[in-house]
Amino acid sequence: MQYPVFPWILSDYSSKSLDLSNPSSYRDLSKPIGALNADRLKKFQERYSSFDDPVIPKFHYGSHYSSAGTVLYYLVRVEPFTTLSIQLQGGKFDHADRMFLDIGGTWNGVLEDMSDVKELVPEVFYLPEMLINENSIDFGTTQLGEKLDSVKLPPWAENPVDFIHKHRMALESEHVSAHLHEWIDLIFGYKQRGKEAILANNVFFYITYEGTVDIDKISDPVQQRATQDQIAYFGQTPSQLLTVPHLKKMPLVDVLHLQTIFRNPKEVKPYVIPSPERCNLPAAAIHASTDSVIIVDINAPAAHVAQHKWQPNTPDGQGTPFLFQHGKVSASSTGGSFMRMFKGPTASGSEEWHFPQALAFAASGIRSSAVVAITSDKEIITGGHVDNSVRLTSSDGAKTLEIARGHCGPVTCLALSPESNYLVSGSRDSTVLIWRVHRASTSHLSSASEPSTGIGTPTSTSGNSIANGFADKSRRGRIEGPIHVLRGHRGEILCCCVSSDLGIVVSCSNLSDVLIHSIRRGRLIRRLVGVEAHAVCLSSDGIIMAWNKSLRTLSTFSLNGTLIAKGQLPLSCSISCMEVSIDGQSALIGLNSCSENDGASDNDGNLLKLVKPGSGDDSVESYKTTKDNRLEIPSSSICFLDLHTLKVFHTLELAEGQDITALALNKDNTNLLVSTADKQLTIFTDPALSLKVVDHMLKLGWEGDGLSPLIK
Repeated sequence: MQYPVFPWILSDYSSKSLDLSNPSSYRDLSKPIGALNADRLKKFQERYSSFDDPVIPKFHYGSHYSSAGTVLYYLVRVEPFTTLSIQLQGGKFDHADRMFLDIGGTWNGVLEDMSDVKELVPEVFYLPEMLINENSIDFGTTQLGEKLDSVKLPPWAENPVDFIHKHRMALESEHVSAHLHEWIDLIFGYKQRGKEAILANNVFFYITYEGTVDIDKISDPVQQRATQDQIAYFGQTPSQLLTVPHLKKMPLVDVLHLQTIFRNPKEVKPYVIPSPERCNLPAAAIHASTDSVIIVDINAPAAHVAQHKWQPNTPDGQGTPFLFQHGKVSASSTGGSFMRMFKGPTASGSEEWHFPQALAFAASGIRSSAVVAITSDKEIITGGHVDNSVRLTSSDGAKTLEIARGHCGPVTCLALSPESNYLVSGSRDSTVLIWRVHRASTSHLSSASEPSTGIGTPTSTSGNSIANGFADKSRRGRIEGPIHVLRGHRGEILCCCVSSDLGIVVSCSNLSDVLIHSIRRGRLIRRLVGVEAHAVCLSSDGIIMAWNKSLRTLSTFSLNGTLIAKGQLPLSCSISCMEVSIDGQSALIGLNSCSENDGASDNDGNLLKLVKPGSGDDSVESYKTTKDNRLEIPSSSICFLDLHTLKVFHTLELAEGQDITALALNKDNTNLLVSTADKQLTIFTDPALSLKVVDHMLKLGWEGDGLSPLIK
């Protein structure tokens, strides 16, 4: 089995600051490791020229860039590699001087040592724990008497988390993207073997190449085992995937689906949707698909539901970079008729614009924005009902499609995975339930008028009604479960989030720490000890962002509980909404003015203070756009944050009194939809992007309905 191999990216491990815009900070990816040092390369070339053996072909390098020893060298501090490393060395660790103790020293070794041409492993770009001796293992002492512990970092890295982040940024940089195909040619491509490999100084010992030795034809079992061991421990060249040059990666500016609002936030402009009374505002939740916008108002769970048509990134020919058509009123809504019985006759004008309303009775003290989730099928899931249920509601009539029960108290928060295949519900009963959500089908839609009821606990079925049992099971198939009951909290669940890709659920409550559970088995994976949060969200890279309303702190953590960054917000504002970008690198926070300012005034005004991880509360680093390097954050605004540093790199200011009730990004993160308390719906987007999309589509010969106003 070939362990993944990654390249050395950087060449600067001695500077106090790392400049990723400077090409000299990077390693030359067009050359193999052994060819980076010109003096050492001459010796390898002399070896190749002078080597003459009737059986063994010529080679430049007697060692390899990827082997079992290389993998264990880097990952010795992490199990199971610690145990495997001991086994490889015959029951003890290698000598401390030969182990992984210094990143800069290892880089110097692969440049100068004639027997060291190893590349990197993937973990160096995402796993800070590989650099830390968390298990307090005794690795011995070096010849200088230094005890081997955690890995020594370059001066430009503040800590292991910072090193991994900057290393990952280097890997994703424009410079590496422009040259990575050259390294792929050496390792997996046409320069791996033959004449091109010789010209590129890229020839290794013959036994490392796939197919050079047929193990099955070796009759002697001892010789066969020795050959297998030699291949396993000496090194193995990956399978050759390409015999022609690998394509160069497109420049970032030319890739349309990567042109998000986070890429060029200063170019983002606001567009207020006209006729706000026809939008169903203020909103508790918004969902923006490729062709529609679903808005659930703040009356959830007895919410009005509106479905508007839109086409993002398509100019309407009148100065707006998208098409938007207000949804129509459905007069057949049972819930709406039910509520109108108590409201009496409606007034004229805008008050006549009624959207369908779900028939529901809310429990007391429910936060409407926390108990609404909208699926990718444009259906609404609500909690907060007095019967402790979770309900699936249609968006085109606010009809109840399905009812599922499993909690012993009202549902206080809901969360859907990005693919809408898992639903997580938190309750006042201090439990979190995981449900499996199935996609809509014709059979389910045909029975929408008769809502089915799912019971969270097993029910008995009489012997003569097996068919009815199967029918009931099929009706309950939209929301299956609960498949797991997650315990560990001691109070009401305030917020939860779920990722099916990462396989985890993150939840927080009033009286306990933030907990991380697994989806597959429902087991507690990790408790973030001492971390109290009132809201949490999760990035695709596994970064947890937690907001503590009492302390006014915003913090980010790794899945292993390591604090990445911590920010202090002023007393004058509070976070109402949080969203994470699709690439997991950035986040949005909606800030509202805070009326609960019962503490001492903040002398710094509206400042976001960034507290360095590992420092006390007195050690504060402030950032501003003025000369003193501190960043002012006005209330009623939307802040763009770097998830790894919590630095604000852009702010969208709203008018005074425009408190944010809901935020939503469309799937490709090119549009941001914002609902405010003054019943306004604003869409933020880069107008230049829509012109690029149109130009690209027209070049392809496409003439969709959405472009008809522009074409005419």
